[in-house]
Amino acid sequence: MRWAGVGAAIIAAAVDALYLGVVGSQGGSDFQFLRVPFVAAFIALMAICAALSSRASAARWRPLLLGISAAGLLLLGFFAIFSIGLPLLAAGVLALLGLINAMSQPAISPGTSGKAAAAMAAGGAVLAVVILIAGFSLTELAIRCPASGSGGGGGTGLLGGSYQFTCDNGKLTISH
Repeated sequence: MRWAGVGAAIIAAAVDALYLGVVGSQGGSDFQFLRVPFVAAFIALMAICAALSSRASAARWRPLLLGISAAGLLLLGFFAIFSIGLPLLAAGVLALLGLINAMSQPAISPGTSGKAAAAMAAGGAVLAVVILIAGFSLTELAIRCPASGSGGGGGTGLLGGSYQFTCDNGKLTISH
């Protein structure tokens, strides 16, 4: 069922391209300028992991690659459910189906067990979740103020609580 990895990769790559196209066409100034590049890079990484899992030579690493891809796509799909989330959820489900199939296969190579494959899949899932949450947290407070003009905003960080920021002629003020 290596086609599940290919399907997840194709869907994720298509969503990534459309996401960048739509966000790029909107223009405007974004104070949190690192958020879009991070999300695009994360989706691309999930697509690459899913695509690599479909290679015959990746049999040993398939649980890890599909664990990363399934967890990352499902979590980001949930977070972005009202914009790009639905196709990401579909890609995540495909990756999860591929993972379930890979886990049900007999031992991949001599000396490996189902427990090792499960540990690799779980480790990959945890890694994807940590990368996504850390990336959101770090890009949340990477704020760029324009040299002239004013603006502001605020929000609730995943790990840091709520905050407010204002930009006034290049000067940034953040309050928690």
